[in-house]
Amino acid sequence: MTIVETERLSIRQITKEDAINLLKVLADPIVMQYSTVGVHTEEQIYDYIANCKNQYDLNGYGHWAIYNSITNEFVGVCGLNKHKVDTDDVIHINYRLATDQQGKGYAVESTFGLLDFAKKSLKLKVVHALIESANISSVKVVNRTGFQFIKSSVFRGFKVDIYQVAL
Repeated sequence: MTIVETERLSIRQITKEDAINLLKVLADPIVMQYSTVGVHTEEQIYDYIANCKNQYDLNGYGHWAIYNSITNEFVGVCGLNKHKVDTDDVIHINYRLATDQQGKGYAVESTFGLLDFAKKSLKLKVVHALIESANISSVKVVNRTGFQFIKSSVFRGFKVDIYQVAL
């Protein structure tokens, strides 16, 4: 089920058929360098897929697979998560792109697509991003997509900078 179509990307629900492609992202230590959950094993990827389905059913959002609309090539994953940060419940965006898909503008394009979905379909008023300050690439993405730095905090034991964008 497709959630968002952008100029070059198709963002859709993750299914068991995506397991092999998910290895390119979730099992790659370079891609997962700034992940608070770390590199996934093949078994953890199947748990991840099951959790994605649960999140769709429970919240109407979660993590989605990103594919190139023209070539149908796997690009990565992106999504929305709800977590407690400090004392606040926040919905935050995230993305992980396969190493051979980085540097093509897909993170910015998928972020704009998800923000549009969050506003129009989920009726959200604000979306956050939680980023380790050393993750320069992600800082550039949120800056390009209208997020503003709010504060620094700790999330899952990691020091993160919190950004937000009003929708």
